[in-house]
Amino acid sequence: MQQQTNNDQEKAVLESRKKLSMTNVETVDGFNEQSLRLTVAGNKVTVNGQNIKITAFNKSTGNLTADGIFSEIKYNSKKTPFIKRIFK
Repeated sequence: MQQQTNNDQEKAVLESRKKLSMTNVETVDGFNEQSLRLTVAGNKVTVNGQNIKITAFNKSTGNLTADGIFSEIKYNSKKTPFIKRIFK
């Protein structure tokens, strides 16, 4: 298995909607059986589903795995403030 050295790229792999693997996870901001809130490569990510359990998280490598029944992975992009968009 080859290890990725580029920390700017994140990877999310969902297997049969039951197993989630993610890389470049900086923090787990919150979780319960219905959702995970993560910071991945500086962006906020929300994962929704049922019976979600984090099976492994290594903060030093940024690898996270979770089991459950997943229905949604939502990346909340950083928006440029309205004033900055007007006055470029």
